[in-house]
Amino acid sequence: MNSRVGIITFHRAINYGALLQVYALHKSIERLGANPVVLDYYNPILENKHEKSTLLKCKTLKDYIRFAFLARHYNRKHDKFRSFASNNLNISKPYYSLDDLRLDSASYDRFVCGSDQVWNGSITGLDPAYFLHFAYDQKRNSYAASFGFREVAESEQETYKNLLMGFQNMSVREKQGAEIVRRLLGREVEVVLDPTLLLTADEWSKISVEPKYKDYILIYGFGGYRHLIDFAINLSKKTGLKIVNIANPYLPKFGFSYERSAGPAEFLGLFKNASYIVTNSFHGTVFSINFNKEFFTEMLPESQGVNSRLEDVLDLFGLRNRQILSDDLSEIGRPIDYKLVNKTLELEREKSLSFLRKIICE
Repeated sequence: MNSRVGIITFHRAINYGALLQVYALHKSIERLGANPVVLDYYNPILENKHEKSTLLKCKTLKDYIRFAFLARHYNRKHDKFRSFASNNLNISKPYYSLDDLRLDSASYDRFVCGSDQVWNGSITGLDPAYFLHFAYDQKRNSYAASFGFREVAESEQETYKNLLMGFQNMSVREKQGAEIVRRLLGREVEVVLDPTLLLTADEWSKISVEPKYKDYILIYGFGGYRHLIDFAINLSKKTGLKIVNIANPYLPKFGFSYERSAGPAEFLGLFKNASYIVTNSFHGTVFSINFNKEFFTEMLPESQGVNSRLEDVLDLFGLRNRQILSDDLSEIGRPIDYKLVNKTLELEREKSLSFLRKIICE
């Protein structure tokens, strides 16, 4: 068969989940006998977001000094991300506009958008490229695309409706996303796993790098913390385990070990070997589950509007009791029944691969 499949997602982001999910989708499509190509598309909003948001935080001379110190770590991390992508993904030539993509669309047999929040207009500016509006309808497919929110604003409903019409095969990552499509289009769509869950823990282990730490609690979080840090500190006191934080903070917490420049392979190794994981990240939660770890997840502040994906994955695996609601440790004495979780994962993985097979092989 060896059909040529173009993938569009957030592969350029210096974000662990974003890069690892496209790696997993790329690998899964390849195993189905097709030739995946990640479209090297430059969305101007995404390209400018990090630099602007980081510099805007620099209000004083002290801020700029801190920024200069952290930039060294960021540059090392950036290099590891780019190296991982170039070594593991088949990446196309650069595309800078919808017209650029349209000119090359005939050279692909089909396209897949997703996973990640490719349909979150606040991230992309509702860029039609992430809805595959450069290709004929029969070539347009989505795999585990996410809106990242529960409801489309009334002012954007008509725009979203037009962008979503015409897909050959459509799947989303969250049941809330399926409900959005049902309301806008009257169309029933499948809910499938995030691509990172298409690969087994053993498969992820093969590309991981072993950490220098042993017997540790891993923190992986971003955005606003409410109880996460205090929860981890209490857990450390109770277990006697040290805390390792995958973060790049201006003001380090005393007693924490920080991984400021870990690349994707180091990230995987840190998750694989942690004794406990404390996170508020969707992909932090997903990798905790895939590696069968004792973990705890805090929801992000409601103002960020992205908790539907966290709620959905916890509910899917019956793990709502792992949600951090305070700094209380009462749940740590109740280990996760991973026999039951893994049974659900195996069933959902086969269902999701069947959907991907339909995109690639039919």
